Amino acid sequence: MKSFVYPLAGLMAGLLSGSLVAASPCESGPPSQGAAWLADFDGNGRVDRLWLLPAADRPDTRGRAVDPWQGSGRPYDAHRLALVIERGRGAPGCLVIQNRRFFATPIWEGGDVPVHILRRGAPEALGWRRVARGWRGDGVLLGTEAGVDLLLFWDGRRPRIAQRNEIP
Repeated sequence: MKSFVYPLAGLMAGLLSGSLVAASPCESGPPSQGAAWLADFDGNGRVDRLWLLPAADRPDTRGRAVDPWQGSGRPYDAHRLALVIERGRGAPGCLVIQNRRFFATPIWEGGDVPVHILRRGAPEALGWRRVARGWRGDGVLLGTEAGVDLLLFWDGRRPRIAQRNEIP
């Protein structure tokens, strides 16, 4: 009986201290040195918050990530950069966005990150409406090495990526 009680007590102490339970990137919030952008990404009239979560910033973090380039989900990889969108008051959940190839380019390492909010009512948004079918809310322009932006947008069900036919 003693051999069972001591490991169980150690497990309970670890759970209560939080050392064995990892937080999701959403629960952790933005890094203290990082900026957060505010916009209505999902178009529900509530302000959402977006931030960049650097690679290995919180290695004990767990959860699921969405890859809008592939249209799939996968386990969150703490060793890779991620975008996190915390949905506004009362909206369910938050989104962790990762793509191994896109965020691994040098433009995402250091300095000013190529993230810009595109308000749905902005004149520049009109050109994106033709390629971003079902776009609701505000969008996020993601810069690329080639100088051509991609649009991360919400289609009412999930995040998607749109690209215009531009030649760098």
